[in-house]
Amino acid sequence: MRRLADVGEQAWIARLTRRLARSGRDDRRVLVGPGDDAAAVRPDGRRPLLLTTDTLVEGVHFRRGWASPRALGERAFAVNASDVAAMGGRPTFALLALEAPASLPAADLDALVGGVAAAARAAGARLVGGNLSAGPRLAVTLALVGVAPGRLVTRAGARPGDRLWLTGALGAAGLGVRRGRLARVPLRTGAGVLLARVASAMIDVSDGLVQDLGHLCRASRVGAELELPRLPVAPAVRRALGSRAARFAATAGEDYELLAAVPRARERTLARLSGRLGCRLTCIGRVVAGRPAVRVLDGRGRPVHLGRGGFDHFAGRA
Repeated sequence: MRRLADVGEQAWIARLTRRLARSGRDDRRVLVGPGDDAAAVRPDGRRPLLLTTDTLVEGVHFRRGWASPRALGERAFAVNASDVAAMGGRPTFALLALEAPASLPAADLDALVGGVAAAARAAGARLVGGNLSAGPRLAVTLALVGVAPGRLVTRAGARPGDRLWLTGALGAAGLGVRRGRLARVPLRTGAGVLLARVASAMIDVSDGLVQDLGHLCRASRVGAELELPRLPVAPAVRRALGSRAARFAATAGEDYELLAAVPRARERTLARLSGRLGCRLTCIGRVVAGRPAVRVLDGRGRPVHLGRGGFDHFAGRA
């Protein structure tokens, strides 16, 4: 019997996604099913709802002391909001499920829930319920509902000739994990709504830029060329890693920035919108025809081998 360590996270998810897609292909209420940043459903014929969920597990995603309980709660909300932002949506309502050991101080749990509620309010959403269960370690699972006020954007839709645009900067969060701390997750919901006006496809960068761009390529059935010198690498990463900074930033993950494919014909509109995004926006590559793969290039256009694309929960584990 093959183990998850043999299969790998992404391969298992891809197999499950295909199976669920086949079983639900005739349900007209489902606009976007499994396999994207969020599901999109229209249960009553009105405006689509966006649905997503994510889990933070002690010992996997964080260790005790890497962040305060309140900051951990804020993070639990923000990583889900990032998925909604990648679809061009805004969060509306959240449910929180907690697994906690009996030895956990009640004040820590209070602070964690307070962080979720505060982050939700800041984003225009509300925490409306949840569940608490005993368990051997702390696990925080949040389910989020959102709406798309404008265009609904998915990972599919990128076409050869589109250019790739990235919000913010890369690498600081991954460097923080190496040093035993969690960086604050940027809230890009406003930027996501604006980018949805011009993007042909979009994804949030959570498991590593190269890996997540690969997901977009497979969904769109295109290839991509990523120019390593163009990457907006966080200054702290450049100071710490020097010439290795861009390679690290391309695969480290935990950035929760938005990556959008934008047709050249819409770039004039993008330029007008860029001042309202609230963050930096950088062109880092292009979409090309061919098999769904990401080619990373150096400043002279030569291929760069990075060794890994990003994070996989089970790859290489015994």
